[in-house]
Amino acid sequence: MHVSIITKRGDDGQTDLMFGKRLSKNANRIEAYGTVDELNAVLGVVRHSGISQSAIDLIDDVQKRLVGLMGELATLEEDLPKYDEKGYARITAADVSWIETISKQYEHDCDIRFKGWARPGQKGLAGSAHLDWARAVCRRAERRIATLRIDGDLSNEHSAIFINRLSDLLWILARFEELESGQNN
Repeated sequence: MHVSIITKRGDDGQTDLMFGKRLSKNANRIEAYGTVDELNAVLGVVRHSGISQSAIDLIDDVQKRLVGLMGELATLEEDLPKYDEKGYARITAADVSWIETISKQYEHDCDIRFKGWARPGQKGLAGSAHLDWARAVCRRAERRIATLRIDGDLSNEHSAIFINRLSDLLWILARFEELESGQNN
């Protein structure tokens, strides 16, 4: 049996969460996971923008974690035990540690020194410009997730920390790609 993606359930301005709950499409929770979804889509563009294979592999690992983050954000706090019982992925302290380790490795490998603000696209490289775009979307996702944390609607502090570290990693990765191409001088 074929199930259509067109359900018409969102025509009233609400959308489904995990486990049958619904919220207004402009609710903070929807804004948060929608922005993470947008980030994931931008990272899909990044993967095909001429970046190195090591960066593509890293982006793939990040995207896997973002899918879990979106699921967690699409679940009300009261339904998280059901979410966990189903075995769905969540962001953990191990994910935060992973991203910090990767960031430090890239930072060390390219010996980045701050020389003022980055100007996305200045070096003429699509890959680094797209990584900066992803970083900007990631920062917006971070602000949306921070709102949930401040409002008491997200108990998993690792999610907020992970997305903060991810924006740092995307900045570093953009500079790394410039360096790898010989454009970071």
